[in-house]
Amino acid sequence: METVALTSPEMYAAKAVAFQIQLGKEKTGIHNGRICTRDDLAINLEGQLGEIAVCKYLHINYCPNIHLSGDGGVDYNYRGVSLQVKSTQTNYLLFQKKERMTCDYAILATSSRDKPNLVFLRGWTDHKTWHEKCEEKEFIEGVKSFGLHADKLNPIEELNEVITNAKRKNKTNTSNAASKRSTKKTSN
Repeated sequence: METVALTSPEMYAAKAVAFQIQLGKEKTGIHNGRICTRDDLAINLEGQLGEIAVCKYLHINYCPNIHLSGDGGVDYNYRGVSLQVKSTQTNYLLFQKKERMTCDYAILATSSRDKPNLVFLRGWTDHKTWHEKCEEKEFIEGVKSFGLHADKLNPIEELNEVITNAKRKNKTNTSNAASKRSTKKTSN
């Protein structure tokens, strides 16, 4: 787990974006999917704090897009892969429905309860592993979601290396396939 300390300007940015999202949702009557008991503004703020922390850790420019009804399952494209940041106090990397986990990698961020500028990057998982190991959860009676506990996530420190290795593997597989096609053409 990595702890990311956010600066005052980063905290302000998170609040500003969370308020902007909330105002847009109130105008249009859209509510957050409810898998916890916090209010919509708190959910939006926690999400933005998590996104800023991940961007800071991975050296990605924080460039929020305001989505009133979800972001389509991708917060950032990073080094050729899609990332989704999930922020929660439950210690689970949660999605409301299994089919909403569409990104290549999902990252769990948890805001500190004691120090509002601290965000804990609890870990990450890939698409396949999350779908194989996720569990049905019910944090609010009658509201089901699906998640993977923080203890089952990979250390955030390993994410860059895994992406690099996956890209090398894909490049090698592509080269091998091209070589086989070339050999096939010359032998005909």
